[in-house]
Amino acid sequence: MEQQDIIDSCQLLKDTESQFHQLFNRQGKPVLHDNNILRANIYASREDYVKYVTAHFDVPSDNGGMYLEGLPHIHNNSAEYVAYLRDGRVWNLNHEFVHYLDGRFNTYGDYCSAPHDNHAGPEYCPEPAPEPPYLIWWGEGLGEYVAHMNNNPSALKLAANKTYKLSELFYNNSANWNTDRIYRWGYLAVRYMMEQQHNKVENMLIHLRRGDYGRYQKVVKDWGTSMDDDFDAWLETTPAP
Repeated sequence: MEQQDIIDSCQLLKDTESQFHQLFNRQGKPVLHDNNILRANIYASREDYVKYVTAHFDVPSDNGGMYLEGLPHIHNNSAEYVAYLRDGRVWNLNHEFVHYLDGRFNTYGDYCSAPHDNHAGPEYCPEPAPEPPYLIWWGEGLGEYVAHMNNNPSALKLAANKTYKLSELFYNNSANWNTDRIYRWGYLAVRYMMEQQHNKVENMLIHLRRGDYGRYQKVVKDWGTSMDDDFDAWLETTPAP
């Protein structure tokens, strides 16, 4: 990396962190028992990433980078961010950094603590999986929302299609994983909730920050389809890219 690329990357992280804390007002207030520090591991190219990342971190290489939370209750636990350079810049840098911020300030415990249906490495969470709803809609949608805010053309151009109901997106899982549904529609779901249903989000976060994931699931189940029509109407108001 050129020195200016390093400076730009650090500034992007600072800007992303500032934006996150403006949204959630959690500066200096991590969730209980979270001692995480973050280490960034950047490969020189996509080719190097594919060649080495599995051996180094026991993760798949068919992705654009990953955030590995580790065990945050351990003192000075090093959470790992693995990524690669693309055209001299760190690819997906701010999206993955939001996962770190969300894990440190919004969601209690390690990756396996929250409802999920993924048992792959490096976490190898025990089976059986908890019942849905999971946290995929929130985690991936929030990563996109904080990273892009209102400037997300790839998501906004899908809004008019109204492909998914909001209540469907709450039930995103590994089986229905595709880029549009998980990332772009996840962005739209989180943006809608943050802008139009902020009180509901704050109530949900009370349970996530305590690690009371059973109550989180009850909250989402109780939402049911109550916001579907309003979400559809809101999609019509989002500006086209």
